[in-house]
Amino acid sequence: MKERVFGMTLKSVFRRKMRSGLTVLGIAIGIMLVTALLMVSTGLEAQFKRVIEEGGGDFVVMEKNAPDLMLSRVDSTTQQALEQMEGISWVSGMIFTTAQIGDRSYIMTFGMEATERNLQRFKITQGRTLNQGDTGKVIIGRMISVQEGYQVGDALKIKGNSFDVVGIYETGASFEDGGVIIPLSEVQTLFDMKNQVSLLRVKVEDSNNVDVIRDEVESKFSRFMALKSTEVASKQEDLQLITSISALISLIAIVVGSIIVMNTMIMSIMERTREIGILRAVGWKKRKILSMVLKESLAISIIGGIIGIVIAAGLVNALAEAAQLPVDLPVTADLVVSAFVIAVILGVLGGFYPAWRASRMSPMEALSHE
Repeated sequence: MKERVFGMTLKSVFRRKMRSGLTVLGIAIGIMLVTALLMVSTGLEAQFKRVIEEGGGDFVVMEKNAPDLMLSRVDSTTQQALEQMEGISWVSGMIFTTAQIGDRSYIMTFGMEATERNLQRFKITQGRTLNQGDTGKVIIGRMISVQEGYQVGDALKIKGNSFDVVGIYETGASFEDGGVIIPLSEVQTLFDMKNQVSLLRVKVEDSNNVDVIRDEVESKFSRFMALKSTEVASKQEDLQLITSISALISLIAIVVGSIIVMNTMIMSIMERTREIGILRAVGWKKRKILSMVLKESLAISIIGGIIGIVIAAGLVNALAEAAQLPVDLPVTADLVVSAFVIAVILGVLGGFYPAWRASRMSPMEALSHE
């Protein structure tokens, strides 16, 4: 019986191939846009989290009103004051910015002190790492080395200054592997950030006191906020904008998609009035008619959703690779579930009224319909 009902559902869906195909296409486009934006926002958020989390420290300190991490400014006097606070083991400054290198206009540029603590996660695959006292030296990520053909011994021009490539590193995070690392003091000079950094990484002596010290830091330094690595991405306005746009497009996709499905199902029911009358006459109950139509609308929505997810996964990664963006954009289980849920909601909302209308048909009236 289940096989007959399933077969009937698919047969009904594809009875009008052109109409059903256009409906599936419309749903696929909506789900594709939603999935693509979710991929970008979740990918960027994961990259931010990984860079901050694996950078060491129990929390970071950044400017409270900065809309973006690259625009945050924390001065050296704040670092010195934090180093004097009881319970803090060490404080390290770091700069996030972008620079034009060769033909690439936006290369992630990290400025940090050349210490083992800061650079230990940057696995050197060629050459050597940065040493304290190095000037005019830089290490570059494996990704940019492969994409641009840079090798150890090459010279890079950054803001009119020449830097020798002394090493190539790999971390596994494309956000870092697509960038370069320069000694902190030289980045401060290049980008006119004298005695300033983008953020401070703070390590406390006792991990049980992290929250207490964070509260103390925020109380003492009102211009700054102390965030755990998992909280940094949520404070980036660019990421929040993408997330908000994703939510808006999801809502639009649900509304428009529901209307498209509803229109398709109403047309289908009008064409099958006598068929529905016969089913009612041979004993089909109202709830069974209701279930049949809902299954058809769900089938259309789910097919469109699957197609949209597949297209989004291929298209977004292809565009990211073509633009040589240093960001991983994986299709995660959570992302697929979110897109699938949207498709299901869309199918239920779009199919409920036509299903209710079909279930309320009188068998006699339906059979007499021309």
